[in-house]
Amino acid sequence: MRKSEALRIRANLEASVQSLPDVAAAEMVSFHPAWTPGVAYPAGVKLKYGGRLYRVLQAHTSQADWTPDIVASLYTEVGETNAGTVGDPIPYSGNMALESGKYYSQHGVTYRCVRDTGIPVYGELANLPAFVEEVAA
Repeated sequence: MRKSEALRIRANLEASVQSLPDVAAAEMVSFHPAWTPGVAYPAGVKLKYGGRLYRVLQAHTSQADWTPDIVASLYTEVGETNAGTVGDPIPYSGNMALESGKYYSQHGVTYRCVRDTGIPVYGELANLPAFVEEVAA
């Protein structure tokens, strides 16, 4: 296979995985396009960065100092396949929206979300008492 054909196949694959539901997309991180500075990204596109999958929240041109892991207003991490139950809490990465009724874990502690955040939030879950409560071990 020639390099040009391989690049065309890769581009088609990257376009195809954009329509996958989040659960399936999170299992196929390596097939998504890599985040790159200086690129105009439309809202909704999924990108890989640092081994994780992120969704662009609003259209913008990426900048080297606005990486997906630190700019919650532009990106949210596409969650893992955890159920969000007390027995299978979602690992909280510090840049994700929280949904009421779901369970999240951070630093070995499980929390129940009591109110939707509506937007990705930063910080330690222990410091977000308006949105989560610790679940007794």
